[in-house]
Amino acid sequence: MLWVVGVLVMGLVSLAGCSSQPPNLLNTTTVEATQPPLPTLTPTPTPQVVNGTVTIWHSWNETQRSVLYRLISAFQSKYPEVQFDVWYVSPLDLQASFEEAMSQGGGPSILIAPAEWGPRLSDLGYIQELTDIASTKLTDSLNQAALEEGVYNYRQIGLPIALKGVVLFRNKSIIPSQPKTFDQFVAFTTTATGKGIVGADLERSFYYSGGHLMGLGGLLMDADGQPAFQQDDFSIAQKWLFLVKEFEKAGMTEFNSENDVRLFKANRLGMIIDGTWNMYDLAGEVGPLNLAIDPWLTYDDGHLSGFVQADNLFLTSRAKEESNQVSWLFMQSFYTLEAQLSLADVGIIPPIHISKVTRDDGTIQVNDPFIGQAMLALEGGCAYPIRPEMNLYLTQMDVTLESYLSQGLNSKLALQKAYQTLKTLITQEKARITPTP
Repeated sequence: MLWVVGVLVMGLVSLAGCSSQPPNLLNTTTVEATQPPLPTLTPTPTPQVVNGTVTIWHSWNETQRSVLYRLISAFQSKYPEVQFDVWYVSPLDLQASFEEAMSQGGGPSILIAPAEWGPRLSDLGYIQELTDIASTKLTDSLNQAALEEGVYNYRQIGLPIALKGVVLFRNKSIIPSQPKTFDQFVAFTTTATGKGIVGADLERSFYYSGGHLMGLGGLLMDADGQPAFQQDDFSIAQKWLFLVKEFEKAGMTEFNSENDVRLFKANRLGMIIDGTWNMYDLAGEVGPLNLAIDPWLTYDDGHLSGFVQADNLFLTSRAKEESNQVSWLFMQSFYTLEAQLSLADVGIIPPIHISKVTRDDGTIQVNDPFIGQAMLALEGGCAYPIRPEMNLYLTQMDVTLESYLSQGLNSKLALQKAYQTLKTLITQEKARITPTP
């Protein structure tokens, strides 16, 4: 089959009078197929004809979007009557460009964007609900924390396609063996400390430590954004604060500081808590053979954990115009095992459950070892709440942690104060954004 792939480099494009095109476009790519060859004389069953145009907006870099083009090629081999318009929009412009285009009747049928955008786009009516069309087989195959990144008001509004999150890094030249329990972790790190080496330096600010609350069985907020950590009279949340305090047993601690990363890169630090987005940078400093991403440690009857965030595939309201659901049909092609492994090959952490990419002996079939280790670690993670109230939690829970860790406030009193403050702030915020009748 003959393929025609064109790449256009354009400047600013106004939506006025041309609502089907996005502004601020770069590297615009159109992929289309020629007509299928004439049939042979041998009778064959008439295949179901699927046609239409799938329009995709994204901010993937050149390496990442090579996977997208391969998926399109494979899809058009099966459905040659389907055409694709693929638009790259810079990350800084994507949300505003998308919302403006949709408001004028334009925009894509598929959007690849951060999961945190989902609630606003859903409230505006720009994306579709997927609850009734995403099969259980599909959703069960995905990292469940990442899948939750697409849930808003009890509805599935997006599906994860690329992951990042908070994980536990280890320098194997300093701590050769993987600790599995928190007590073992403390033993390994204290043994390693000495002669300019620190066994561990753990970040305790809420973005990096808040996931431990869920790992211990606690809650942060309910589905409406209201605080929920008061469960069992704050007992689980108190255990969380005590755990974060116990980080001091393993070595040094930080609070919104980069000192831990600097020490780790200098080969003077055994273990840190940081983001997967730094894994290649860390590997370049300590050596790829010395870096490991470990699964989370068990603690009491729970485990440590970290927030998982996702870029989602959103099926937009534009796709409602399709008679044969061709955009949804194409979206599902991202979740084949082959497609997921292709994402891993270009540095994307895919959302597929790790058991789907292992051999019978349990070894991982992902070519990039850091991607494979990150996939396993993120399965022990928890969903980063995508509700807008999360911004209030980030600030207030940092205050709570500091009042307990540095100022000596009683753990239950600190949590009660946080609960009441958040209730008040959320009420005020809802009143501010809700128009008066």
